Amino acid sequence: MKPSLWRAVLVSLAACVLPIAAHAQLDGCNAALSAAAYPGAAEPDTAKLTCDLQRARLIRDQATRYYGGEPDSLVEIIDTASPSGAAYVYDVVDQNGTLSLDARSVPDGKGMRCRLRVTLPDDTARSLNTLLATAADPQLPDYGPREVITVNPDGSRNVRLVIDSHDVITRADTPAGVRQFSRHAGSDDPVSRLNNLVIGFANVSPAWDCKAS
Repeated sequence: MKPSLWRAVLVSLAACVLPIAAHAQLDGCNAALSAAAYPGAAEPDTAKLTCDLQRARLIRDQATRYYGGEPDSLVEIIDTASPSGAAYVYDVVDQNGTLSLDARSVPDGKGMRCRLRVTLPDDTARSLNTLLATAADPQLPDYGPREVITVNPDGSRNVRLVIDSHDVITRADTPAGVRQFSRHAGSDDPVSRLNNLVIGFANVSPAWDCKAS
């Protein structure tokens, strides 16, 4: 084979392999960062948060390709791996004091594309604003511990560390400014409660509109 033809084949192979490699690197980012040697305890969590924000951005960009422009949201929650296999983007938007939810599914490959656009009830909106105020606490970590907390009938808690984390990434416009968080779906703190409030409301809503991709 002529050298010029070899070069063309190599360029074509590289064009095919690089996106796959980049995707694999992103999927394995957390494990790689966990094994990295950092001098301080806070630095690995900062690196893991950066990785999760990159993953969230890819999901958000895919949602934009499917559904159009992004809303200017008060809260954005990205569930990276729902039980259905799809990711979900949840945007809470403040429209002159009225909070509305714009939720979109982001299937992995072909699958149903579902969207929910609905106004939040007053009690849900009040709870969300309360949790936003709590999320402004500077003592609240940006990257939460990967653990599942269960509450026993006597009020005590069991804590179990998680190896394979179901990550939920949140951007919240709190009274102290915009903050970004990453949590395991089974954790329990003000950020997790904020996530669960929005996702739980969406899960029981009958107003989803689904179409085949």
